[in-house]
Amino acid sequence: LRPDFSSLRVLPYASKTAMIMCTAHNQQSLELSPLCARGLLERVLCEAREGLGIEFCVGVELEFMLFRSDARGGLPQPVDMSTFANSVTLNEQEEFISTLNDQLEQQDIPVELVHAESAAGQLELVLTYSSNVVQLADDVVFARETISACAKQYGMKALFLPKTSTTQAGNGLHLHFSFHNSNDNAFTDPSQPSGVSLRGQSFIEGVLNHFPSLLSFTLPTVNSFRRMGPGCWTGHEVGWSVEDKEVPIRVCVDLNSRMATNVEFKLSDATANIYLELAMILTAGVEGIKTEAKLRPMMGESNNEIRHSLPTTLLESLDSLKQDKLLTSVMGSALSTAYIAVRKAQVD
Repeated sequence: LRPDFSSLRVLPYASKTAMIMCTAHNQQSLELSPLCARGLLERVLCEAREGLGIEFCVGVELEFMLFRSDARGGLPQPVDMSTFANSVTLNEQEEFISTLNDQLEQQDIPVELVHAESAAGQLELVLTYSSNVVQLADDVVFARETISACAKQYGMKALFLPKTSTTQAGNGLHLHFSFHNSNDNAFTDPSQPSGVSLRGQSFIEGVLNHFPSLLSFTLPTVNSFRRMGPGCWTGHEVGWSVEDKEVPIRVCVDLNSRMATNVEFKLSDATANIYLELAMILTAGVEGIKTEAKLRPMMGESNNEIRHSLPTTLLESLDSLKQDKLLTSVMGSALSTAYIAVRKAQVD
């Protein structure tokens, strides 16, 4: 293991303890291990930078639920029954939220906002949009650990499980993407009807082309697929939109300028390996840019559109991945074979 000292964090919730991220290398040749997901993400970003002259920017919305840890003789109960944007959760959990923010700040993890989400006891933590994608991925891991530790300090348990109830919304990890060159947002083009540049459109189409396979990384557990479907605000068909929250890919528009700023990938959750899922989504998008893929019409825009359903199980998505020559080739034989085998074993 080769430590990346730029990732070193002193943990405020653990006495005399620090955490550091590493890349895995062959002990004899010192070459990067073909099984290292963090190293794979670095390689994908480097190839986009050198081959296309673009730097990716990524944002993350991390959802979790707070449960009481003192349940006796029954299932743990959420700390409250509030709903989206309700101030009850923020008021009742003010101490927890304040401590959490302080602990994240001490680790140099910038937080944009925290707000109550749709399910009982559910909060969403939004990390500040960043052009340092590997560091952002590290921050997601650090944030998850910090949330769990901080909740424990207050007698609660933080759950990132994608689906905890058939009657409540689930926990997602929404990902936002854009890219720039020469410090300009190259994803935006006001002259285009969608507000998205031609390269941005090709990026989206590249992701859509590989969507069934990508779900094996972004929804990597059996429970993950219980969060998706009609009426779940996640989408269940391959497509994109602007305002429609039932579509899995959404172009986000600035409320003031009405310009497209980024694209949101909604079918992801915190059970995913953040490095691997980012590497694979970016790989698909970069392929779209390289081939100048033409973006299909927005869902619901064409009367003649042919809709394609997404996989409804992890096994279906893994079967798609096995047939996906682009993603498996970028992963390499060792990683793709191991990943598919491990995920299938977990299903069994």
